[in-house]
Amino acid sequence: MKRFLAAVATAALLITVVPSAQATPTATGTTAVGLHNSYTQETAPWLVDVLDRNPGMVEIDVWTNFFFTNDFQVGHDPGNANNCSNATTYEGLRSGSRNQNLAGCLRNLKLWHDHNPNHAPLVVKVEMKNGFDGRAGFGVPRFDSLIASTLGAGNVFGPANLKGGSADLDSAVQANGWPSRSSLTGKFIFIVENGTFELQNPFDNYDTDLEVADRLIAANSGGTLASALSFPAINGASATDPRTGDRGGSRKPWMVVFDGSATSFAGFGGGPYLGGKYLVVMTDAHSVPPAIDNRAPAAADAQAKVRQLGALGATIVSSDWTAPEVLSYTTS
Repeated sequence: MKRFLAAVATAALLITVVPSAQATPTATGTTAVGLHNSYTQETAPWLVDVLDRNPGMVEIDVWTNFFFTNDFQVGHDPGNANNCSNATTYEGLRSGSRNQNLAGCLRNLKLWHDHNPNHAPLVVKVEMKNGFDGRAGFGVPRFDSLIASTLGAGNVFGPANLKGGSADLDSAVQANGWPSRSSLTGKFIFIVENGTFELQNPFDNYDTDLEVADRLIAANSGGTLASALSFPAINGASATDPRTGDRGGSRKPWMVVFDGSATSFAGFGGGPYLGGKYLVVMTDAHSVPPAIDNRAPAAADAQAKVRQLGALGATIVSSDWTAPEVLSYTTS
């Protein structure tokens, strides 16, 4: 009997100290859910419909239009085609004219934020479809200035906030990690990445993520890093650290956000991606075996998928899921 009781006690001790898969570290200590193409009217009639479901990430496709309208436009194709309202109050966000430019969409975010100042941190993933063009005055500084003037710099957790007293962003996350999700209450995090059209343009050999990284390097050197409000995101899952070649050298310490296919990340094996120190977005999560529906899966199935990818280091798990109980779901 004594041996039996001793064995039971030992087993109980092991149960309490062996970590679960979800104890695996992620950048913010949690995994949240993002919505692909959040801005389209096919996804939701109004952007606020998405925001009110409390996702961890929204995605916006942006076109630089310096030839005709002289602004940043929001749509899957060139031009403004989206669910952003021209409202001036939160109550008006489900009325008025849609198909606004980026400034209009950012104002929607601000109205929603003012109505919900204690919202969970929201990652805003921006795909620059045709890239920036600093030669035409449409470089990263103008993008950052637009965020500041519409959303408010104080509402954004930017590179300067992450860096703190460290030498660069990589040093900061290696030493301290990202802040916890709870400490980022009420904040937006902008991550900006290469666009599909840009990557196919033979005349553009200066990719968006490189431009944003160079913006951070220059701003840091000039003592103006607080004005830089967006993080460069490397788009394309890689089994090893992708910060090589053009993304290595002096740029590497400023690139701490990664985005790519969830199926690819899941196939790499091992522990959390790059040690769980970085903000990682895993897209098309529904395709990871065992695959589930990409739009309306059973909530339990989608939540299980979030936990599965969270154990691999995902900060954000992204799909076309729109159900509130899925979009607002987070692991801990």
